[in-house]
Amino acid sequence: MLDVRISAARTTGSAAGDFQEYVVMDDGFEQFFDTQSGVLEIPEDYYLNIRIHHTGVLSEELAKEGPRVVIGDESYYCQGELYGSESEIWWEVRWREDLPHSGRPFYGLVGRHEIKIQCFVGRSEFFESSVFVEVLATRERAREITSILNFINDEYDTISKMCLDDSGTGESTGDLENLISEAEMIYGLCCSLWTVLLRQLRHNLEPRLSVTPNGLPNSPEAIHWLSLNSDAIALCSPEEQTFQINNMPVRTDFAAEEKVVPSYRLFENMVIAGFFNHIQMKLGAIINFIASHEKKMDKSEGESARYRGYFRYSYIVQDFLTQDLRAQNERVMKLLDGFFRLYAGFRRITGISYLDKPLMPRITPFVARTQVYRTLFEQIARWYDVSSVKLTFNDFASHFIKIDKLYEFMVLSRIVNVVSTLGGACVAQEWHDMDAPYFGGKPGHRPASEPFNYYRWISENKEFTLELWYEPKIYTYGRTKDNEPMVVSSRNYSSNFYFTPDYVIRIKWSCSDLVDYLIMDAKYSSSNTVKQKSLPAIMDKYLNSVHIRNSLGFDSGIRGLLAIYSRGDVDRVSEYAPVHGLNNEHAIFPAIDGVAIRPAKEGNEESFRDYLAQFIENLRKVHLAEYERVIQLAKKLQENNAVR
Repeated sequence: MLDVRISAARTTGSAAGDFQEYVVMDDGFEQFFDTQSGVLEIPEDYYLNIRIHHTGVLSEELAKEGPRVVIGDESYYCQGELYGSESEIWWEVRWREDLPHSGRPFYGLVGRHEIKIQCFVGRSEFFESSVFVEVLATRERAREITSILNFINDEYDTISKMCLDDSGTGESTGDLENLISEAEMIYGLCCSLWTVLLRQLRHNLEPRLSVTPNGLPNSPEAIHWLSLNSDAIALCSPEEQTFQINNMPVRTDFAAEEKVVPSYRLFENMVIAGFFNHIQMKLGAIINFIASHEKKMDKSEGESARYRGYFRYSYIVQDFLTQDLRAQNERVMKLLDGFFRLYAGFRRITGISYLDKPLMPRITPFVARTQVYRTLFEQIARWYDVSSVKLTFNDFASHFIKIDKLYEFMVLSRIVNVVSTLGGACVAQEWHDMDAPYFGGKPGHRPASEPFNYYRWISENKEFTLELWYEPKIYTYGRTKDNEPMVVSSRNYSSNFYFTPDYVIRIKWSCSDLVDYLIMDAKYSSSNTVKQKSLPAIMDKYLNSVHIRNSLGFDSGIRGLLAIYSRGDVDRVSEYAPVHGLNNEHAIFPAIDGVAIRPAKEGNEESFRDYLAQFIENLRKVHLAEYERVIQLAKKLQENNAVR
């Protein structure tokens, strides 16, 4: 059993009284309750101290072995300190100076995190306990999170098609934002065409009886009406007579007259009336849809009660979604008012009140020769197609519990987009269960809360196949196959040990069957941090500790390591001198670089596109040179054999 104490302070080296100390575990798993979220809250920029004490009856080996603290992908070891009697040893974490923000392991990583405490018995057995903490965001970080959410929301249609839409489900869905935008586009078109439409409304001239004062029957129908309404006829003097009946002068106080009037109740106009009725009903359904989602939103306060000026990640996301729903609701209300006004004018002229099932537009001879009707019918047909899908709300971001995972998803969508724009055809878009104990996972049905995590493309000339995995597990030798990456480092080596990079790209060349790997990690940090800390860390982790399983033991197969970052003015950094970069004459492999992908609408992926294009081109040159070298060697051997 363990006792765990976590202390947090605004600055390093603070006096004991400046620390907030929390009893996280005390002889078991005692729930931390002094926060609104029910878990321990720590500001992202606070310095931490973690102390651990073994309790209960433990073996001597366990008492001598210090626990290990694992936060994310980083491990920290503890140093024993005596407190009170000699038998009471508290282990205190020692922060690694080679990592960014030493002593602040959650800096910039807002959201829900797990602190694992591993206690070893010798070298073969250990038990593990976990503590969950809620890392609070500063106001500046909250704005950064909102910028990522804005980007995902603006690009949601494209992102959804690349990472979320499953064509195999047989069910089409439409995003709320797209449907409202389509309605706004049609409303703008109607406004621009309205004057012309009302002037060119199709109509037929039809005779119609009209009862008017002192009317004079002028058709058989009018005379028939008069015969049925004898109270409209009165005897009068000859001077007042309108006409005679049986030689008697009569006049009419009111009578039906036949007049030729336009009739608008025709197919083309009924289509327009049905469209107005349909779009207003659909907009009303959107209002109800928004209201139902607003009720589901978490209404809890976002600011921490203990740490004023710091905010929970979940609240930032929920607040963004709530504000977005309110903005969409205002747009829909304006559209409802606008379409109502247009329809009222149309109905006043045509007299059509349409409540039946809408008529599907078709190109009649009149529509074909009337531009305004043809344009409007095309848009009506498009509206029926767009609005027929099941409505969805872009709340995918709420499935992530911390900012770095949200950024990873954004980067995944940009990588998929870049590979697609480089040419070739995407032949696979799948979800794999990465918990399966082998590289690449097991194909399965995608959960609603996760994106696709495996993609495969074939280049235009079928020169190579490019595969992309999101968060695959790289195991040791016993759980890998040929041409797959494996962990070779002796540190923590076991059959169950694995690394989990954020993204892995494998390029398989058709002519030679050779494979090249590019391992990438998304770092929600700046270019400076990536240059100084992240690149050396991933070099040690993936370049020195990972190898490709093949018969060529001298060739690692890892051709590139890439750290993708979100902040900083520099678009690209490298571990090498500029002359050895991918875009220079003396480029070398493995390429070790950092590239920016920022949550911005314009130019957020150009640096990565250039990097990947140069990476593939340089690999092509290397393989071509190797192929030519082998050919020349074969010719030389043939010549030597001929001389003999």
